[in-house]
Amino acid sequence: MTALRESIAAERPAVTRALWAGALVALSTVGLASTSAWLIVRASERPAILSLSVPMGLVQLFALSKAAGRYLERTATHRAALAVMARVRATIARRLEPLVPAGLGPHSAEVVDLAVRDVDRVQDLLTAVAAPLATGALAAFAAAALGGALAPTVALALVGVVVASLAAALVGARANASPQRRLEEARRAIVELVAEVARDPQGVAMGEGVEGVLGRLDALEVGGDRARVGAGAVRGLVAGVVSALNGLGAALVLVASAAARHGHLAAALVAVPVVTTLAALDLVGGVSGAMTGWRGDRAALARLEALGERPVPVAEVTAPTEDLHGELCAANVRVDFGEYRALDDVSLAVAPGEVVVLRGPSGSGKTTLAWALAKFVDPSGGRVSLAGRDYGELSAATVRIGVGFVDDAPYVFATSLAGNLRVVAPSATDDELLGALEAVGLTGLLEPAGLARELGAASLGLSGGERTRLGVARALLARWPITVLDEPTEGLDHASASRVRATLAARSEGLVVISHREGDEAIATRVVDLDGGRGRRDWGRRGA
Repeated sequence: MTALRESIAAERPAVTRALWAGALVALSTVGLASTSAWLIVRASERPAILSLSVPMGLVQLFALSKAAGRYLERTATHRAALAVMARVRATIARRLEPLVPAGLGPHSAEVVDLAVRDVDRVQDLLTAVAAPLATGALAAFAAAALGGALAPTVALALVGVVVASLAAALVGARANASPQRRLEEARRAIVELVAEVARDPQGVAMGEGVEGVLGRLDALEVGGDRARVGAGAVRGLVAGVVSALNGLGAALVLVASAAARHGHLAAALVAVPVVTTLAALDLVGGVSGAMTGWRGDRAALARLEALGERPVPVAEVTAPTEDLHGELCAANVRVDFGEYRALDDVSLAVAPGEVVVLRGPSGSGKTTLAWALAKFVDPSGGRVSLAGRDYGELSAATVRIGVGFVDDAPYVFATSLAGNLRVVAPSATDDELLGALEAVGLTGLLEPAGLARELGAASLGLSGGERTRLGVARALLARWPITVLDEPTEGLDHASASRVRATLAARSEGLVVISHREGDEAIATRVVDLDGGRGRRDWGRRGA
């Protein structure tokens, strides 16, 4: 929780204003309840009207201050939460930037999307749990202090029921962890299944078939529904227990007040502890339901903190950014991930204007070599160079100007279609964006809002083939001297794949295409095979 603590400390003034606004709500709530209770009972005794003028004024004052405080609390809390989370997002983005993609594994887009959801969950923790809990705790303390001044047993009863309510919420959070985890696993499995079908629909159809896929989908949906029902049952049980405890607490306070009445407590004051207790418990009880997800919120925080502990796959070099053009060369490159050797003694040279198709079975090191060529991972041995300059002396920014990389699952940002394209070309005109979309056959995405169409994070709203072509469109806009593409035709039908191949061949300066799809070698000047992480065969120039 280091990033969260540092962000809260940096936004201390905003957080302080939110706490003061919450305190105003708590004190106004207790003041309104106690004064109203006394006024109602006292008015029933028909005293002189002037003797009620001050309490009546206090009721109006507390009512207005509660309304104003509630408005201030909501606005101040959300402003503070947004300011804190802006800093948290910036911190997480700085942690993610050197890790993507090699430091996050083969499913980097999914990891990034999970991090985005975790950050949103932490924001909910601040607004739905932390702020209401602080307000409720202060209200309970004020009510206990007021009740204790009238009768000590009232304070004991109120404190006891508040502690019991929070304990019930924490027990509910523990019980809710298992169904919530099953629900998240079911959702993740459904997304992975849809992505699998989108990547290779023909392979899936020829394998287990449509009926098999539908059977798996039904089983996942049933499991998710059962987990959702279980989580709802836990939340409902917690809400019921908290409501029962609140009623019990009010009854105990009523008994304590009645007992004090036979001693020294005036009749008009008997209702004050009861009504005040109910008002305070209403604030405390409101947060109990939100606390059932506390364990999940802690897990989200732990995952975000774990990003900072991942080893950075590239050692950043402090060097001026240069614009280098020339041959891209890998000489006897070896890449180790811990004890696992992903690439062993691979050499490859790509001159400007060449199209090299890199083939090999799964696990042969194709993607790892692509990461090394784009400086997303440092080689454990050997040498990678651009225009004769060793990567060890070049900054990542310099390499990324000369060598671009397009993942096999390009990330889709939660912004407009234009924003997703301008990630690589901020100054691109609308005409250039439209030209790139037309070149890869993505003009269908322009419906219904054109370039302003909003896209979802990760894969939401796009098929696997559309994501792939979006990545190719970005490559066309970036105009890198050498572009490394990982499976640029995966998940595309024959016509779309042919169109993408023709576009790449016509509009790119130099290409390294990782592929296992038949037909991609048609645009190659050379085809290189990898086997077991080693270079196996170089077919030489096409037609030689």
